[in-house]
Amino acid sequence: MVVRLLGLGAVGAPLAVRLAPVSSFGVLLSDDRIGKYEKEGCTVNGVRYDFPVIREKESADLIIIACKNTDLAAALDTVAPHVGESTLIMSLLNGIESEKVISARFRPSNVIYSFITNLSSVRNGSRIDCFSPRGGLVLFNEKDSVRTERIDRIDELFTCAGIWHDIPHDIMHDMWWKFAFNICVNSLSSVMNLTYSDMNSNQNFHRLVRMLYREIRTVSAAEGIILDDRDEERCFEVLRNMEGPGKTSMLQDIEAHRPTENRYFSLSLSDMGRRHSIATPLCDFLYQLVEAKSNAGTC
Repeated sequence: MVVRLLGLGAVGAPLAVRLAPVSSFGVLLSDDRIGKYEKEGCTVNGVRYDFPVIREKESADLIIIACKNTDLAAALDTVAPHVGESTLIMSLLNGIESEKVISARFRPSNVIYSFITNLSSVRNGSRIDCFSPRGGLVLFNEKDSVRTERIDRIDELFTCAGIWHDIPHDIMHDMWWKFAFNICVNSLSSVMNLTYSDMNSNQNFHRLVRMLYREIRTVSAAEGIILDDRDEERCFEVLRNMEGPGKTSMLQDIEAHRPTENRYFSLSLSDMGRRHSIATPLCDFLYQLVEAKSNAGTC
């Protein structure tokens, strides 16, 4: 299978290590990033990798996008020459908006609905330290969760690559679960400066997660997605599996003075709440807290 990856960060790099040996693999980079990559390569858990950079304009069988939401528009310009009629595109971006954006740019039929969880990985420049032995859990399916032949092909590829993955019976429900997880865990950890170990041991953090979850569940129900007590407890189960010094992507972005994905978490939820005339005071406040922290010292 011809596989292309855009995004050699904390999410994409561990996947690249597994995909490269079992596929016709290459990375997609914008012109301004090629020189730096060819000089520095990509180091994952102390081992340097120099994955091939694809410059030819040819269609891929599968494109995995693992950048940040803030870089998505530019990323789609980079991948466009490699998207054919039957190319499958998996977005591992946080939030629940990227699939809509990709479908509008290309074809809805190109898009596989997907996300990654259970991943503790830290990026420092071109160095990636992945603390998850299995490299994170990738969940994917068709939008309507009807398993098709092309889902089987990705399943076979990921099995061969040793990528931990699952094909859920209701991908939209599970994507909303990850969305809620990001609002609670990513955002709260970024303003509280918490590692995964810190989050697991901090009972006040757990109380804040539960308070936020009640607000999120009200909005999700209005959107036709029912999140229940089992989904709430799943957040803590996943956190327990991520015990260690790893940090959420939002906390890493704030510490590195990079733009955050705050707008795609609590603000996205608040916007949906307003469309349904549902008050979301906790998410409103959390959004402003993250904005204040990420811009501290810049005014």
